[in-house]
Amino acid sequence: MSATMTARAPARRPMLDRRTLKRWMAGYLFLLPAMICLAVVSFVPMFQGIVTSFENFSLFRPGQRGFVGLDQYRYLAEDPLLARTFWQSWYFALGSVALQAILGMASALLLNQNIWFRGFFRGLVLIPWVVPGALAAMMFGLLFTSTGLVNTLLADLGLVELGLINAAHPWLSDPRTSMPTIIMANTWKGFPFFTVMFLAALQSIPKDYYEAAMIDGASNWQSFRHITLPSMAPTILITTLLGTIWTFNSIDLIYILTSGGPYYSTMTLAMFSYNQGFGRGNIGYASAIGVGILALIAIITIVYLPAYRRVER
Repeated sequence: MSATMTARAPARRPMLDRRTLKRWMAGYLFLLPAMICLAVVSFVPMFQGIVTSFENFSLFRPGQRGFVGLDQYRYLAEDPLLARTFWQSWYFALGSVALQAILGMASALLLNQNIWFRGFFRGLVLIPWVVPGALAAMMFGLLFTSTGLVNTLLADLGLVELGLINAAHPWLSDPRTSMPTIIMANTWKGFPFFTVMFLAALQSIPKDYYEAAMIDGASNWQSFRHITLPSMAPTILITTLLGTIWTFNSIDLIYILTSGGPYYSTMTLAMFSYNQGFGRGNIGYASAIGVGILALIAIITIVYLPAYRRVER
C-alpha cells in the first residue's frame, strides 16, 4: 500500500542549484542596462504622455495645468479631422508596406541568385535605408516639382502629348497625387529592410526542397508558391507588422514634403498629433491623440501575434 502511494505521489521539482541561479542572475544583470535605457527612453515618457492626456496643458500657458478627465478624448471623438486622418493613416501605412514587401521580395529573390558582383549589389540596395529621412524627402521634393525630373521624363515618353498628364503637374500640391507621391518616397526609403529580412529567410530554406520539387516536375512558380512562401511566412508576418508600426508612426517625409497638406490630404494621425502639440501648443490634446495611436497599435499587435505563432508552428 505504501509503495503504491509512493509511486503515485507527484515528483518534486528539483531545487535550483547555485550554479543555475548564478547563471540566471548574470543574464538579468546583463539585461539590466538595456531595461533601464528602455524605461527612461520609452516607458517613462509613455506614462507621462498618458497622464498629460488627462490634463489641459498648453505650451503657451506652461504654468497652468489642470485635470480635465476625459474631456480631451471627448473633443477628439468629436473632431471632424479624426475620421479623415484615421483612414489616411491606413492608406499611407498599408500602401507603403504593401509596395515595400513586393519590392523587397523581388529584390531578395534577385540577390539570392548566383550573379556576378552579388555582394556589391547587396550593399548597394541598402543605400535608401541608410539615407536620412530628411534628405530623402528633399530629394523627392525636387524630383516631383512641377519642373522636376519626373515631369521631364513623362514629357519625353510622350505622356503629355497623349493628354494623360499635364506638362507641369504639381505632384505634391495636388490632393489627388500628394499621398501617392509620399507613398512612393516611403517605399523607396523602406524597402531595403524587407529585402534584408526576406533574403535572410531565403538563405535559411534548404536547397533539398527545391531539388525534390524539380525532380517532381514543379515549375518555378509552383516552387515559389509551395516552398518559398510557406517557409518565409513567419518572416513575412513579423516584417510586415514592424513595417506597419513604423510607417503608422512616421512623420518625417510627410512633414518635410507637405506638412499634412494640401487641404489635409496627407494628414495622418501621427502628423495630426504633431501639429496639435508643436504647431498649436496643445500638448494635452496631442497626448490624447498619441494615446489613441498607442491603443490602436496595441490592438493590431494583439491580433497579429496569434497568427504569427500559428504560422511559426
